[in-house]
Amino acid sequence: MRLLMIASSFHPTTGGAETYAHVISEGLAARGHDVMLMTDAPRDDPSGRPVEGDPRGVTVRRLTAYRELLTDPSKVLWEQMAFSLAPELAACAEEFGPDLVFTNTLDAALFGKWIAVDRDIPWVATFHEHEPEAQALGVARLRVVHEILRPSLVLACAGNYADRARRHGSDAVTRLIPHGVDTGRFRPDRDTRHVRRHYGYGPDELVVVCAAQLKPRKGILELVRAFSTVHARLPHTRLLIAGAVSSSSGDYPVKLREEIGRLGLDDVVRIDSKVTFHLMPEVLALADVVAQPSSGEGLSLVMLEAMSSGRPLLTCDFPGIDELVRDPLTARLVPSPDPVHLADALSELLSDEALRHRTGERARAQVLAHFTLQKMAERTEEALLAALGK
Repeated sequence: MRLLMIASSFHPTTGGAETYAHVISEGLAARGHDVMLMTDAPRDDPSGRPVEGDPRGVTVRRLTAYRELLTDPSKVLWEQMAFSLAPELAACAEEFGPDLVFTNTLDAALFGKWIAVDRDIPWVATFHEHEPEAQALGVARLRVVHEILRPSLVLACAGNYADRARRHGSDAVTRLIPHGVDTGRFRPDRDTRHVRRHYGYGPDELVVVCAAQLKPRKGILELVRAFSTVHARLPHTRLLIAGAVSSSSGDYPVKLREEIGRLGLDDVVRIDSKVTFHLMPEVLALADVVAQPSSGEGLSLVMLEAMSSGRPLLTCDFPGIDELVRDPLTARLVPSPDPVHLADALSELLSDEALRHRTGERARAQVLAHFTLQKMAERTEEALLAALGK
């Protein structure tokens, strides 16, 4: 199978959609398929050249020529906003000759449909946006994608995402395939001494890690407020927020930094927005507790990665969390991202090494049983081959 994948955002940017594109493209390549992934170039490096940590066995094309069209004063800007990517997309498709095109987000759906129609091949879509209905024209966009563009197949990573696809599209083309984690990369026995030195943590300091894009739904502001209480109780604690800024962040990163300063936590809370995909295993292994107090997710990859790393996970009891936390002893759930709830749960975990160890062990076992990359790649391969009639 020759698979052309389109991901509007990709490594080195971190996030659920970016991680999924990385692991599934690499997983399918490892199973003997030819995979080309088309994406954007990083803003700070518009050269389009390869990036350290790109998926093994995958041809990654970072498209850049469209940027000149967007800045050409002789062009109609609105026209270029809609069509400037078309020449590069067509050239890559012509060169690669795909059997199937696979898009990773709503904004890439139209590109996938163009290529599918042009080459008369199936188009498979997956969507990682959590609440697209809440965006401007969000319901209309969903209806256009599912009812009018009509993917040949929709792969959903979580039950609520599958329900949304069925609601706006068709049950017949919707397949639920839960996320999977590379349990060899995300494992408990990583040597973290060098990463502790990198962040300046002493051997006796307990570290809470939150790995999430800096946006309100992730509950990071509430976590910072909770950590103020935790640090007062346990002065040897530290909080590391490994979070990239996304297009939906707005002024949230500024609010976070202002709150850290207001609470006098500048010396013990750090925001690192430069953590890339290939560094995440070390960052999560560094943690004594991974806190992800989101108010809503699909099947969160970073939570699975934390559990695969054998680290106790603290998160919220949001709708659908039971898909990920199948055994209540594999994670600590709080009712909401309320700072009081978070502070009490964090204090309990950080004060009890044996509890952390038991929780992390159970979490790792659950991932090995249900959420491995191998399982996800096998099921995805089966679905894609079926879309090709094979």
